[in-house]
Parts: sequence; C-alpha cells; structure tokens
Amino acid sequence: MTFERRLIFFFIVTAVLISLQLLVLSSFKKFLARKGFNKKKLNYAAVSLVSVLNFPHIFFFLLRFDVSKFPDLLYYTLFVPYFVYQSAMFFIGIILLAIKIIKSPFSLTLFILKKFNSIQQYLSGLKSKRKIVKFDKSRRAFIASSGVFLTGYAFIGAGVGVLRKDKYEIIRQTIHLKNLPDSLKGVTVTLISDIHSGPYMPEDKMNEYVKIINELKSDLIVIPGDLTNTSKDEIYPFVNSFKNLKAKHGIYSTLGNHDYFSDPEFIAEVITNETPFKMLRNNSEIININGDNLIIIGTEDTRDSGAKQNEVILKYISTAKDTAINKAIEKNINYNTTPKILLCHKPYIFDNLNSFDIDLVFSGHTHGGQVIFASLGDYSLSFASLVNKYVSGLYLNGNRKLYVSRGIGTVGLPIRVNCPPEITVLTLM
Repeated sequence: MTFERRLIFFFIVTAVLISLQLLVLSSFKKFLARKGFNKKKLNYAAVSLVSVLNFPHIFFFLLRFDVSKFPDLLYYTLFVPYFVYQSAMFFIGIILLAIKIIKSPFSLTLFILKKFNSIQQYLSGLKSKRKIVKFDKSRRAFIASSGVFLTGYAFIGAGVGVLRKDKYEIIRQTIHLKNLPDSLKGVTVTLISDIHSGPYMPEDKMNEYVKIINELKSDLIVIPGDLTNTSKDEIYPFVNSFKNLKAKHGIYSTLGNHDYFSDPEFIAEVITNETPFKMLRNNSEIININGDNLIIIGTEDTRDSGAKQNEVILKYISTAKDTAINKAIEKNINYNTTPKILLCHKPYIFDNLNSFDIDLVFSGHTHGGQVIFASLGDYSLSFASLVNKYVSGLYLNGNRKLYVSRGIGTVGLPIRVNCPPEITVLTLM
C-alpha cells in the first residue's frame, strides 16, 4: 500500500472511530450529568480518556508498527488496553448509532407534532399525570441499567476476544463427493486460510501453526489466500515459517485480496522460490493418489472486499478450468469424470458455478465473521452474515460442496469473539 493510500485510509478509519467514540462518550456524559456529576470534570475526563487510549492508534494506521516486536510488558500495558477500548467503543457506538437511526422517524414526527400548540398542551398534560411519571422513571431506570450492562458486556467481551484471539480449534469434517473413486476415499485435506502475516500474526505464532499442521499428517494442504496483510515485506516472516510445512501429496495456495494490497507478483514469486507451495494463479494441477487422479484448480483474487460475486473472478475460474482441461487431455485423463477441487479466496461465487463442473470449493475471506454477537441454531449474527450467507462451515448446492474457513488471522483489530481460529481437516468420502 502506497504512503498516500495509507494516509487516506488512516484518516478515514480515524474519523469513523473517533465519531463512534464521541457518540458513546456523549451519551455516557448525559447519563452522568443527570446523576449530578460536574459537567466540566466530565469533559476533562472524556478528553483525557480519548487522548490516552487513542495514542497507539498512530503506530498501527500510519507507521504500521509490528506489535510482536514490543516487549510483553509494553504490549499488555499499552496495546491490549488500546485494542479492548477500540473494540468496545466500536461495538457500543454501532449499537447507539443504530438506535438513533431507528428512532429518527419517531423523533422527527414528535418534533413536528410539538409545533402544534394544542397537541403540545395535550402532551404536557399527559406528562403531568402521576401514573405516566412512574412509568417514565421505570423506563429510565431500565434504559440506564441496560446501558450499564451493554457497556460491561462490550468491554469484557472485547477483553476476552483480544486475549483469546489465537485459541484455535481443529475441526474435523467428512465430505462426500459424487463419484469419488474408492482409491481416493479417506484422503485427508488440511485447510487453513487468512493467515495475514503481519502486525497481528508474527513469525513465532506462524511457527506454532506449522508445527500443529505438520503433526496432522494430511495428504494435502490447501490455503486459499490472504497470506499477507498489507505489505509485501510481510511475506518474509511468512516464508521463514511456512517453508517447513509438509504434506505427502503437496501444498497448494492461491492469493487473496489482501495479497493484492501491495505486490502480488512479488509475493507469489517469493513463495514459489522459498517454500514447497504450488501457487495456483488461474492454473491447475492434476494429482495422482493411489492410482487415481484429483484435479485442483486455483484462481486469482482482486483487491476489493465486496460481498457479491465478481465477474472478474468468474473469468479467472473459466481460465483456470481451461488449463485443467488442457492438462487432462495431455495426460489422456477424462476431465469430466475426474473429481475437481477449486481454491477461491472469496466464497461469494458459489451460486454461479453451475457451468464449471466443480465438486468441492475451498474458501476463506470472511474470518467466520471474526466477531459473532449471537448465535441461533446454524445462524450466527456478525457483520459478515449481514452481507452474505456464506460465512463459515459447509454449504451444499446440489452435488457441489463449499467449505468456508474461519481462517487463523485477524484484520482491523486483533480480536475474535465467539469465533476462534480454525484449522480444518477434511476427509474425502
């Protein structure tokens, strides 16, 4: 990312965060003022709080300091409070903003009605009734207690989410594919995604993941993108760790949108030269396992983070499919009857693959929502789930399957709530 883009991004993010913080602090100040607190002292406390807890903000959005380089004492005393504060204020601010938007039509209507004297007098008469006053007091008490609960929940949840962001889960899943040869039944594939080598994913943490994945001893390892976060230099700690990754039948990877924030050509070249990875850039590989063949297709991504299917990516898939067909012809393999796996960073194209004859798609990008506010059955409420239905886990469309990984890294803030990092071991049947 160029300095100009980074600067623009810095000011946009700062404006959003500060606006939400001011909204939260304004509401909190009004609450305390009604309780008799001194307004001048409240203003001073608010300014001091915003200044102190936003101080590390410059490091992360302008200078891009790597928190892994700081001593643990400094990290836990300075940066963890910053992450917790920003996360909690963001969540509370979003909720307060939503409430204001919902209330705005009613507030506007009441404002207009109050312009009519007769109606205003009628409303004043209602307010003077004792029964209504009692209701108003109980309502205010409920709102106040709800606000305290929301604030406490946000800060506790943010604290736990920051401190437990690396508490991964190993998910084991069996996937049934139509017409899978008997010799390929039982083949294991380890899926990881969204590593985001960078400020929140240091080299020592990646070393831990490599050790864990190697111990699983899967036949294949697939990584559908977002190997780096925002800088091409982040690929160096990545390759230092992942050059030690091992799989009997190979490691296959594609690039994600974050890899395009800097220099995808450079990133792909370093990975190809310094790791055992096979980079699939609108390309394919035909793997022979136990005498039968498996086609793995991988596609490029784009810079955008939108939650809709992208025509450009569909063209990439078409190109990659053509390379797979040509390779099958060269090896005298029947393309149509050979099982096919697609690595595609974003899952949003899943409904548009009817003409591509793909059996199984592996994706990431969503981080499983990263922060899940609540779960109801199979549905989890998160920002990701509000914009698209493909968030995490296994999805079906006829005989075609999609598995979306929650990933192991984080973006924005180093926090995960009700959404731990995921290493997935999939057994083909």
